[in-house]
Amino acid sequence: MQQVEVVAMRLAIAAAMVSATLGVQAQQCATHSGRVSGEVRDTTGALIVGAVVAVDAGDPVRTDKQGRFDSACVVDGSHTVSIEADGFEAVVEQAQVGVGAHMLATKLKPSSVVAVVDAVNASGVDSEDVAGSRTLQANDLKQLADDPDEFARQLQVLAAAAGGAPGQAIITVDGFQNSGSIPPKSAIAFIRVNPDLFSSEYERPPYQGGRVEIFTRPGQSRLHGALFTTQSTGFLNAKDPFALSRAAIGKQRYGFELSGPIRKNKADFTLALEHRQIDQFAVVNAVSLDAAGNNVNVIANVATPQTLWEGSARLGWMPNVKNNVTTTYSANVNSLHNVGVGGTVLQQAGYDSLQQEHALRFTDLQTLSARLVHESRIGYTWRNRDDAPQSSAPSLVVAGAFTGGGATTQLLRSHQRDLEMDDDILYTRGKHSMKAGVQLLNTTLNDSLPTNFNGQYVFGGGPVGTTTISGLEQYRRALLGLPGGTPTLYTVTDGNASISLNQLRVVLYAQDQWKLRPRLSLSYGLRYAVQSSPTTLKNAGPRLGLAWSPDKAQRWVLHARTGLFFSPIDTATVLEANRLDGVQQRQIQIYGPVYGQPLTTGTATITTVRAPLPELSQTPSLQSHIGVEHEFTGHWHAQANLYLVRGWDLLRSRNINSPLNGQPNGPRPSSANININQYQQTGTIHGNVMFLGLDQHSLRRVQIFAGYIRMDLRTNADAANAYPQSSASDIGETARPSWLATHHIIAFSNITLPKGLALSTQFDAASGNPYNVTTGFDANGDGILNDRPHYATGAESTIYRTSFGALAGAGSGRYLQRNAGTLPWNIHLDANLSRSFAMPHRHGSDATNLAVNLRSTNLLNRTNATAVGGVLGSPLFGRAYAADPGRRIELGLRYSF
Repeated sequence: MQQVEVVAMRLAIAAAMVSATLGVQAQQCATHSGRVSGEVRDTTGALIVGAVVAVDAGDPVRTDKQGRFDSACVVDGSHTVSIEADGFEAVVEQAQVGVGAHMLATKLKPSSVVAVVDAVNASGVDSEDVAGSRTLQANDLKQLADDPDEFARQLQVLAAAAGGAPGQAIITVDGFQNSGSIPPKSAIAFIRVNPDLFSSEYERPPYQGGRVEIFTRPGQSRLHGALFTTQSTGFLNAKDPFALSRAAIGKQRYGFELSGPIRKNKADFTLALEHRQIDQFAVVNAVSLDAAGNNVNVIANVATPQTLWEGSARLGWMPNVKNNVTTTYSANVNSLHNVGVGGTVLQQAGYDSLQQEHALRFTDLQTLSARLVHESRIGYTWRNRDDAPQSSAPSLVVAGAFTGGGATTQLLRSHQRDLEMDDDILYTRGKHSMKAGVQLLNTTLNDSLPTNFNGQYVFGGGPVGTTTISGLEQYRRALLGLPGGTPTLYTVTDGNASISLNQLRVVLYAQDQWKLRPRLSLSYGLRYAVQSSPTTLKNAGPRLGLAWSPDKAQRWVLHARTGLFFSPIDTATVLEANRLDGVQQRQIQIYGPVYGQPLTTGTATITTVRAPLPELSQTPSLQSHIGVEHEFTGHWHAQANLYLVRGWDLLRSRNINSPLNGQPNGPRPSSANININQYQQTGTIHGNVMFLGLDQHSLRRVQIFAGYIRMDLRTNADAANAYPQSSASDIGETARPSWLATHHIIAFSNITLPKGLALSTQFDAASGNPYNVTTGFDANGDGILNDRPHYATGAESTIYRTSFGALAGAGSGRYLQRNAGTLPWNIHLDANLSRSFAMPHRHGSDATNLAVNLRSTNLLNRTNATAVGGVLGSPLFGRAYAADPGRRIELGLRYSF
């Protein structure tokens, strides 16, 4: 439930008018004369800088960095005001001047679909700017990836500048809090990356990933459109890491866009349709056994093709000068094959998936007066997902070697319906700019979740006599009928697969920006959130911010912010608690089953259920920020920001009825032979995040944005479904989160080359994420296979010499710390070389052009590992076995008319 900056971007007209009024009062005109003042924006609300304004064909003035203008003194009476800007249709307005000033609030419509929308921040530092935020203009957008998936990845990299987890940013469209599919780049007016996340409008704290707000442009006043294609074939692309040969990798992308008027100055439309056929492959890199029981590497390219359709329609209507109504519909239909395959997961364990998302949204923007603006939004989104496994056989997990058999999701069916309603109002008076609103999101789920109905064997290895064997050796012995070949565990779930859930979230917020002095501003607000399923009521979060510039030129700006955040209990957590409640579904665990006949008696048979949700609160955290910005000579802009994080009552899971002696069938606190897993709010997170940034956008041929992020956070609760290795102890559990990359370097550049060529690069380097080192088996009988090895004391019969030291799967030494391993650095360099050619056109018609671009991802063809073997004693232990794709190159053409 997050409110977006579109209200401030579109509706801050009143605040600008107040400032303009103050400026007029400072320099009074003579008697019987006054000024014409105002502000110029496009129809999305973005400021237009440098627009030319002339009163009665007199000497023109240009709008300043805030999009404002102020004419010379003119006599009382009626005057003609002409306003022009590159890429926009000229406007002529009438102004009546009496004693004082006449203020205009003018909106210009783009003259073509490729017009540049100058939604720019002021050059130089403003005391109200937000540290770490960026606004991407049309020129910035041109250089980013055309493919929606790559485009989203690049936006996620930029969002990390707020000090958040890379890849976890919320991406919203046109002010709706519910995330949606990214619209075509040509339909985007501008993108705001990381607005003031400490505003009471926003729910998530910065460390959880930041925020990206996309605002689309209106339809055009004349008919315009585009046809485009992107092509990539196998010979252009590199062999993927760990593959033995280059697969037939390719991509074909086609689409069209059309925009124009329905009724001049009253209604317009925009249509877009895109099709992608992606021929990609997953690389299986596992270790299995041949017919004789010998270890054999299983390396294969497995086809994972995707067929994707994306379409959208937008209708804009202005019934009167005070109302702007917009209706949008978007649809995504994606067919995916062999999902989940790759790394140690064999093809037989994959599944096909048909995924659909449809969204219908309405927005009404009402300019009630120069001081008061109101916006209402309502959206309805429906999402469907249908999975079909490649096999219905029991899943087979051989720890640290391979995963085969059938996918545990089986015939999953998911149907989600979201109803969103937002209502916001902005009021300005004097030095105050106030926003208040209500946000409502109602989610309904009707799912069929036959999770693990097909059963699962786990070969985790473990002690056999005086030695410890690996899961693969245990599997070999099972196939050959040798001693020690009994599987570690067999689990199967039964019950009713159908399950439903309804959750309602409601938020009230209020925020005030108070400009105490020209170079000193104070922001404060309050956010109150409630939800159902589970019911949480005590979630009031105050927010406070201060910005101060010590010098008149505002080259230095200091920021200080703090706030209390509450994150809601998500539907996935509630759904899992309801699913495995012992009535709807239950899970049976059989230790030491007979392989092939698991339901015959093993050494222990345990029932596993989820406890009812206890009384929970939304997850609180206290976030603080200290920052400094400075603008150097030549418009080099540097910033340093420190974010302080302190969270408590984080959700994690725990078996509250685990055996007291470590034996599955041993004595337990309550009922015998039952695991009772409960969601608990016993997790914490603390630490800090530092961001250093440097950017330059005033050079004629080069624009640069670079940043360094250092994350130093510790938590004992990675996720709601994460368990401590022992239900009786938290020793060694507080560690780096599994999503944390300590060091992160990003650099974006746009370079104008001779001959009309343009080169853009996106560099992203991150130190590896942590990973957990485990034994593969369950030594304490709690039903969770996440036990960590001990440091060897020398008395153990089986000792492994590792980079972590001498380790043993069983023993009495202290445990290895959770998430002790670290993946290698991931380094991505993407580049795009483009050139536009003007096309011949009839006299009096709009220009047409053909744009050609050559784009590459992972230009360095670096092996960026995404998984390293973490099961002690397994054949892949300490080795990278999965990675991001190798270098990809594609050619794009776009014809615009």
